[in-house]
Amino acid sequence: MVSYTCNAACRHCLYSCSPSRDLGYMTEKTAENICQLLRKGGYQSVHIGGGEPFLDFEGLLMIIRQLNRYGIKLEYIETNAFWAEKPENHKEIHEKLNSLLNEGVNALCISIDPYHAEYIPYSAPLSLAKHCEKAGMDYFLWRGESLSVLSGLDPQKNHSRQDMEKILSHDYINRTARQFSITLFFI
Repeated sequence: MVSYTCNAACRHCLYSCSPSRDLGYMTEKTAENICQLLRKGGYQSVHIGGGEPFLDFEGLLMIIRQLNRYGIKLEYIETNAFWAEKPENHKEIHEKLNSLLNEGVNALCISIDPYHAEYIPYSAPLSLAKHCEKAGMDYFLWRGESLSVLSGLDPQKNHSRQDMEKILSHDYINRTARQFSITLFFI
């Protein structure tokens, strides 16, 4: 967790990340302390999540460099792909991917599901996947099985819960929760 700040406030988020959370990002000292603890605990690899790690790209690079310094392998970085939403950002997207590749990052975990579709058009994760292919970066679509459900939506825009209930079904939240293995308890 590099931050609890996110451009989205997904219903399934276990950490209540959102735009209203503190804008803090992991400091270099904290990253160094965490790397020392990981080494001491015998951990050899991690993945980076958030909030949204790409909200502070320079901070993300700093954390990657700390991991490299301590010999801790970075398996992947999670992202909701908000930064690949606009087609005119092709150059910036490729620059970021090349910077990551130069730092030894080999893979991204790209979120795509109805929860994220409330905040990020689902064309953005698909666009980022194509950019990864061109740059030689591995990726996987987290909850890629949602594509069949999302295909009924306009890929270029965000969709409110009400929109998705009209277009997908009145119980899309429950079906999506089951895909995520989220169980509701009533007391």
